[in-house]
Amino acid sequence: MSVIRVRPAARADQEAALGLWLALHREHEALEPRYRLAADAAARWAHDFPEWVRSDHHCLRVAESDGSTLVGLLTAHAGWPVPVYAPVSFVHVDDLFVDPSARGQGLGVALLDAVRVWAAGIGATEIRAGVLAANPAGRAFWGAQGAEPFSTTVIVPLEEYSDS
Repeated sequence: MSVIRVRPAARADQEAALGLWLALHREHEALEPRYRLAADAAARWAHDFPEWVRSDHHCLRVAESDGSTLVGLLTAHAGWPVPVYAPVSFVHVDDLFVDPSARGQGLGVALLDAVRVWAAGIGATEIRAGVLAANPAGRAFWGAQGAEPFSTTVIVPLEEYSDS
């Protein structure tokens, strides 16, 4: 069994982290045809990665196998609700992905534990995340972590109203 550790992402992790991020979104696109990245999404993500690594408002953690291969990625950011809502400091998990070859070893939980520590350290009172309705494994993971549904996003297709 390989030795896996979770650590803060570094600038040198950018290429491998981008590969994991793209794999996550390919999985999402396969689950839900309405889920589509912009053509320049990877370039934008790569452009912002160095800033996220340095930022106090972002948390990037990677799971590393045998000291060199990245097999997991978690990205999160500090957030606050818009001013019409009661002030609550939260952390939003943007991305959580474990390579299929490394799943079932507790890496998702280890990555989430790392963000829990970071979130508590910045005074956040909760962690939020979005999960595709078409992703039963993702919903089960978050449910096992004590997550409860907060809101639901619905989509109303407007093809019949389109001019094209």
